[in-house]
Amino acid sequence: MPIPVQTKSIPAQVVNAQAAFGPFRLNDFFQSEAISALRFRAEVNNGQALPKGLICTRDGLLTGIPGKETQGQYEFIITVENDEGMAQATMTFTIKPGISTRDISYFDRLKSQVWEALEKNLSLPDLKEIHDRPIDVLDIYYLLERWATLKIWDGLNLDSAGDAHLIILEGASEHYRTYDRGSCLVGVPKDLFSHEHTLEDGLQTARAMAREAYKRGWWVELVGFDKLTRAAWVELQYLSELHDNPINILNFHPTMEDIKLYYAKVNGQDTPRPEI
Repeated sequence: MPIPVQTKSIPAQVVNAQAAFGPFRLNDFFQSEAISALRFRAEVNNGQALPKGLICTRDGLLTGIPGKETQGQYEFIITVENDEGMAQATMTFTIKPGISTRDISYFDRLKSQVWEALEKNLSLPDLKEIHDRPIDVLDIYYLLERWATLKIWDGLNLDSAGDAHLIILEGASEHYRTYDRGSCLVGVPKDLFSHEHTLEDGLQTARAMAREAYKRGWWVELVGFDKLTRAAWVELQYLSELHDNPINILNFHPTMEDIKLYYAKVNGQDTPRPEI
């Protein structure tokens, strides 16, 4: 009976610690003429489990976010089985140090000290260190997260965006404004420099916008900050399943993390069925 056969070598992979990897399809490198499905597992060549944060699914997806201090070069042993037998292959996997090694907790402490000083009318802490520090990737991402916006386009409406009309959506955050511009919905922070709004305010608004787009029956296209587009996609998938009425989402390719978030919402949902 046919057993799994490796059809081509698995190329070396490189990722930074604490950065998303994959999903990388291991089943693209194996085949079998047997009817039974291929089953995959992976481990380091010394018999230990994969580095913290990485997983290999039974159907051959290698994915995850390598944990802090997992950097190094590894040789993975990939084992492929079906009911007739098994095959093994190796692949080189390199985890480089994270993009930034700065101590995030330092900035959390500094922020607390600043707000405490303002509340109690005390002297501000010395900010010279933060002023002199060069800007890095995490600083830019922090600003993008704080000022996160989302547009949901009606993919079948070829008109350009019209005049902005403020709308109130149930479930949207009070720290965000949502505008109807005819061919799209736009969600933006009410005050860019307010310390009160958080990322969760953006996520709440993204979900509310997704519910409105679903109610309108749009062919949806999502544009904006990655965490907001992810939240909107998960909400749209959930509504499609809940009401047995799939919605078309254009040009969005969910990652394994997106899919995990969707199943977590489905399995953990205990709120009343939303009316659409």
